[in-house]
Amino acid sequence: MSASAKELGQRIIEINRKVRLGSTTTEEWRERLDALLARQPDLPRASRAGDVRFPEGGAGSSSGTLFFKLSHEEDSSTRDCVLRFEPAERLFHMYDLDGQVRIQRALSSSSVPVPAQICEDIDGEFLKVPGYVMERTSGDAAPGAWFAEGVIADATPANRRKMILSFVETLAKIHQLDWRAQGLSFLLRRAIGPNLIGREINWYWDGLSWAGETDAQQRFSEVRDWLLANEPVVPRPVLCHGDANFTNYLFKDNQVSAVLDWEMAFIGAPEADLAYALIGMSSLSSDYPEGTPDDDEMIAAYEAASGAKLQNWKYYSVFALYRIVLIHILGLRAFPEDFQAAFKAHVEGLIARLNAAWSEAK
Repeated sequence: MSASAKELGQRIIEINRKVRLGSTTTEEWRERLDALLARQPDLPRASRAGDVRFPEGGAGSSSGTLFFKLSHEEDSSTRDCVLRFEPAERLFHMYDLDGQVRIQRALSSSSVPVPAQICEDIDGEFLKVPGYVMERTSGDAAPGAWFAEGVIADATPANRRKMILSFVETLAKIHQLDWRAQGLSFLLRRAIGPNLIGREINWYWDGLSWAGETDAQQRFSEVRDWLLANEPVVPRPVLCHGDANFTNYLFKDNQVSAVLDWEMAFIGAPEADLAYALIGMSSLSSDYPEGTPDDDEMIAAYEAASGAKLQNWKYYSVFALYRIVLIHILGLRAFPEDFQAAFKAHVEGLIARLNAAWSEAK
C-alpha cells in the first residue's frame, strides 16, 4: 500500500470536513437542534441534544454531518443520533435533502438497512439550513483509504472478503426494490434528458456549468457526447445508490449494517452502481490487502445475488469514470493552494483511466 495514498485520503477528509461544516460552532448547533427537537410532537417532552461533535471518518463528506446524543428527560433515556445538513460550501449544484429523507423513510421497512429517521427541517427554520436528524446505526464505515486503515483493512482476510461481498450483495438488494411502489419516481426528474443515463450525464455536466468549469467542459465534451450517443437501453431500471463506496456503508459483524448518504441516488442501470463501486475502490490505490475479491469475483457475486446478468460493462465503466472525474474536479475548488498540486496529480491519473476506458469502449 502507498503511504502517500493514505495521507491523500486523510487530507481529503480533513478539508471536506472544514468546508462542509463552515464556522458554526458545536454549541451553536446544539442550540439549533434543541429548537428543532422542542417542536417535534412525536418526541417526549424535554428532549435535548448533547455531546455534539464532528465525525472522525469520511462518511458524508459532501454534506454537513454531526454526531450528538439525544436525551429524553421524561424517561432518562438517550439515543445516539446524526444530524445531516446542507453544507456551508457546496460540492454539487443541487442538494435535495427532502429527497434523501423520502428515500430513507421509504426504505425503512425494506431489506436494505437504513438509519431510522427522527425529524427534519427542510426549510431550515430551526437549523438555519436544510437538514434532518436520524438515529445513528451501530457499525463502522471505512475511510477513503479503506485498503490501509479502518474496519476493512483491520479485518482478517476471511472477514475482509465477507464484508466486501456483503457490500456487493447489498447493492443487489437495493436494485431489487420496487422503487415505483416505494414512491421514488421523483428521482426521474433529477435532470433534463429523454433517457435515464443521459439525465445523469447531464446532471454532472450541469454541475460544471454551475461551478464555472468551462475548461473542464471543453476537455470532456467529446466523452460526454459519446456517452449520450451510445447510451444503452436500460431493460430493468433500478434504484441506484449513486455513491456506492465503502465510506457510505456501515459494517458490523462483517456485514453491512446500514447504507448512508443517498444524495446522489438516481433511477438507472444496475451496472452503473457496480462499475462505480469497483472503479472507486481503486481510485486511491490498486494495491489491495489479502482477502479482497477481484473484479470478476465481485461481478459474479452480484449476478448470483441479483439473478441478473450484467451487460454493456465497457460503457458503464466509462460512465463511472466520467462521474468520478467530474466529482473530483468539482471537489478541487475547495482545496487550499498547498494541496492543489498533489490532488491535481491524483485527478490526472483518473482522467488517464477515463481516456483509456473510453478508447477501449469506442
